[in-house]
Amino acid sequence: MLFYKGTANLNAPKVLAIVGTRFHTDYGKRFTETLLNDLAAHGVVIVSGLAFGIDAIAHKAALKSGLPTVGVVGHGLDRIYPKAHSALAKEMILEGGGLLSEFWSGTEPDRFNFPLRNRIVAGMADATLVIETDVRGGSMITAQLADGYNRDVYALPGRVSDPKSRGCNYLIQYNRAAMLTDARQLMQSLGWDVAPQKKKQVQASLFADLSDEEKMVVDMLREKEVLHIDELNLRSTLSSSAMAAAILNLELSNLVLSMPGKMYKLNQ
Repeated sequence: MLFYKGTANLNAPKVLAIVGTRFHTDYGKRFTETLLNDLAAHGVVIVSGLAFGIDAIAHKAALKSGLPTVGVVGHGLDRIYPKAHSALAKEMILEGGGLLSEFWSGTEPDRFNFPLRNRIVAGMADATLVIETDVRGGSMITAQLADGYNRDVYALPGRVSDPKSRGCNYLIQYNRAAMLTDARQLMQSLGWDVAPQKKKQVQASLFADLSDEEKMVVDMLREKEVLHIDELNLRSTLSSSAMAAAILNLELSNLVLSMPGKMYKLNQ
């Protein structure tokens, strides 16, 4: 069960999680602020953990850029931790964002709760961005969870001698994350830079030879244009293997295109 304060759309088509160390550098701070400023026109929802450091920087930069931002907390929603972020949390709610928790009111911000909340941060976002972290930093847990959920992970590279970049460099070195350079690269990699196109009428005869399973996939993609594999599975009555077979046949027939992040759309 999840508890929520706010008005942000938690199922928005573009959701990014931004995590990082509490003891950030100017490099990490400036990059985060520039990135979110460059994403301002794209309607992205920003998710983080309301902690000191990169989390707070991401929330504040999102607010400054006019982007809704959601804080996933490790305690009940009857309190704010850290207390220093009470005003920030209030502004996030008022500006179209919110606070999210799996903990009942009255739950203290116990240190064991914060690694638990990381799975929500990773799971609700299309991609997780790791700005700065050591190899043993808490952000590494979020990155590993996101990778396990088949979500895209990006890491900001840093100097090999900088402890605050060791975790990011490790993720990139061992192919656990793609290198993050700027907003344009991120948007292109996620397939978000494509301008919306007018829907085209598809001739019914084009799909005459499709199986019932393949027609079901085509109908779902007609309705929403772009869908993640998990959403296709949830919307359909097919087994995972049947869905995989249907999508593969449609790809081989050049009727469906595979996009980054396990997203699919009709080839129109």
